[in-house]
Amino acid sequence: MKTPTFKQRIAYDVGRELPADLHEWVVDDLCGHRAMERYLVRFVGPVIPFFILILLYPGPMTLKLGIIVMMIVPLIIFTISLAWVWRRYRLVQHGLDPDLADRQKFTQHDRELYNLRYRPSA
Repeated sequence: MKTPTFKQRIAYDVGRELPADLHEWVVDDLCGHRAMERYLVRFVGPVIPFFILILLYPGPMTLKLGIIVMMIVPLIIFTISLAWVWRRYRLVQHGLDPDLADRQKFTQHDRELYNLRYRPSA
């Protein structure tokens, strides 16, 4: 699978479309293994410095940490709840099937492990 260059990767992270030869990488990035973790880092990571700036304000540390927690918890909740919408939007932007966001990639080995763990035979 071909991967984007550093310049293409930055453009992709900002919201631009990648060329057609990188669509396989886009599908893996949006719907593949650990896609949710990458998504959270992309959306929550850039705002962390702004939360750190709150620590520079005068006042008790408990108040500062409380403010940070009150802002970061809703940010994470809304980010997770809108992940499916964002994934479908990015797939459509690249001209790919938006139903790929609904499919989970389970291998036969994963299915067997699931059945052994959660559906034991009687």
